[in-house]
Order: sequence, then structure tokens, then C-alpha cells
Amino acid sequence: MNIEFDPNAFDQKGRLRIEKAGIDITIFKRNGKFFAANSKCPHKGGPMFLAKNVGEMGIMCPSHHIIFNVESGEVMENPIPKTMGDYALCNSLKTYKIDSNDGKYYVIVD
Repeated sequence: MNIEFDPNAFDQKGRLRIEKAGIDITIFKRNGKFFAANSKCPHKGGPMFLAKNVGEMGIMCPSHHIIFNVESGEVMENPIPKTMGDYALCNSLKTYKIDSNDGKYYVIVD
């Protein structure tokens, strides 16, 4: 399934949340490129649609300040101490590919 989005509909921080067919995705605009990811943090479900841009490719979950690579979804930095055991564990953020065709932009959802 492809979900079309408007490349001009982003907020001032370069974010666009799309909820469609039970899927909740946030698209991030960084340096003229688009990146799509799950709108909920894999750690504890924090609101990635409110993520803050960090550095060149990072997005930080506002709940626990875990930083993910906006392109790959990999955890770049996890400030939760390992002494907190399982609470400190965090999987990668689910990301989606972006495609464009004839001036239209799509998130590719498998």
C-alpha cells in the first residue's frame, strides 16, 4: 500500500503525521529529503510525531530522549542507564521508504 502525502503540509519543525487505514506514520523533512517512521516510539510508545531534530540525522523521542537515526531507525543514543535493566532496552524505530512519481510523494507501507 502507498500513502500519498503533500510535501507542502509540514509543520514549522518539518513533521507531518498521517493516520490512515490503522497506520500511524510521521514523515520528517530534513535538508529537503523526506523520511518516514512509526509515530510511536518502540521504547514505551512515546509520541514520535513530536520528535525533535538532533544533529544531522537524529530525531529524539520527547518522552525519554532516546535518539534514533531518521533514515534507518537505529538507536543512536539511549540516555536511560543500563542499571535500569529491561526498562533501558529499546528496539529500532520502524521506518518506511518514500517514493515520488510525477510530482506526487508516497510512503510505501508493506
